[in-house]
Amino acid sequence: MSSYEELLAKQSPESQKRIAEKADILLREVVLSKLRDELNMTQTELARVIGISQPTLAKMESPGNDLRISTLKRYVTALGGEVSIDVRLPGGKSIAFQL
Repeated sequence: MSSYEELLAKQSPESQKRIAEKADILLREVVLSKLRDELNMTQTELARVIGISQPTLAKMESPGNDLRISTLKRYVTALGGEVSIDVRLPGGKSIAFQL
């Protein structure tokens, strides 16, 4: 299996730029608190499950926070969920990653 970086390196510079722009937009749109709100959990409750402080969780949920994938996985797992990433390449090919 190829890594994201290897797949991205095979793309044209224009395509790489479009992919980066779309990823930035998606990152800004992902607001973790929406996930927590769906389960009617408070920040304090979820922070306790993850093993962090409530202020740390609040910082994680801040819009525009550039989370690592491992942090996102930890957050979603604490909610009882699973994380997957669906990458659509130019030409329509789709590759899914279950984390």
